[in-house]
Amino acid sequence: MATRRKLVIDCDPGNDDAMSILMALSDVNIDVIAITCVAGNCDVTQASLNALRVLQVAKKLDIPVYTGCDAPLLGERKPGSPYHGVDGLGDVPDPGAPGIDRIQIEHGVQALLQLSKEHAGELQLVSIGPLTNVAMAIRLDSAFGSRLKSCHIMGGNYQGRGNITMAAEFNFYADPEAAFVVLGQLCCPMTVMPWETCLEHAISWETHTNTRSHDTEKARFIKSVDEWSVNYVKPKNAPNFVPADEACMACFLSDDVIKSSVHVYATVETKGHYTSGQMVVDWRKRDVNDPLYKKPNVTIVTGLHQSLYEQLMDRALSC
Repeated sequence: MATRRKLVIDCDPGNDDAMSILMALSDVNIDVIAITCVAGNCDVTQASLNALRVLQVAKKLDIPVYTGCDAPLLGERKPGSPYHGVDGLGDVPDPGAPGIDRIQIEHGVQALLQLSKEHAGELQLVSIGPLTNVAMAIRLDSAFGSRLKSCHIMGGNYQGRGNITMAAEFNFYADPEAAFVVLGQLCCPMTVMPWETCLEHAISWETHTNTRSHDTEKARFIKSVDEWSVNYVKPKNAPNFVPADEACMACFLSDDVIKSSVHVYATVETKGHYTSGQMVVDWRKRDVNDPLYKKPNVTIVTGLHQSLYEQLMDRALSC
């Protein structure tokens, strides 16, 4: 029997994070060994409580949840989008939700470092929130990335289209300096799911409804926490629903989901008045001996096999 892949999910749940966690938990080949949380869609304590809610729905409360960084590397935490509601999960009451006592005492960054040592060369990371925890792990231990097998990141943009500002995607905008550190210094294979690819692989409202119509506790949960987001975008005449973190998780779960990608050098703007948090890609095809040559450091996913992507989302809620 093949060894199950060891995964840590670094996130800021978020209904899209919640769906992504359920996608990972539905794959029998994946062993989710921990969830680390970061401030983003909500404050970091709330994000940790949200992760516990998802695990409770999936009957996986044995998976440890760690609270990580509560602010970006520099400056104050930026306000989140109203898309997720105040609490990140659509402000849906849940009186039976796990309490703060279920959160691990150890800090999330320390957990990342320790787990990378315990599972050196095997541990894979999916980061679907701001990259503060990952950047802090690098700052505390520069060898952190060398112990990872891979890192999949939902964040950034490669055509200059933003979703929180004109030029930046939310996760990178929330902590540009962290994104800059991670792309430049993580030193393991990195796959980036940018905002434009998410836009180009949105799902129809019919598919959104059908996926959440299964007679399972997971489907009912996701439908309820999605309601705020649906009511937020539908009055704006949104032609479809745009998953984001789910696209990143799908690519991690199956390489076959990736239809097209480019291996390039990318960094992140940290000082621009209008462009802070924008991912900057070097598209120049320079010779390796050129003094301006930049060695490729990320694989940017530019296209998905839509049907397989949607199947993985549907599987997560159907059982």
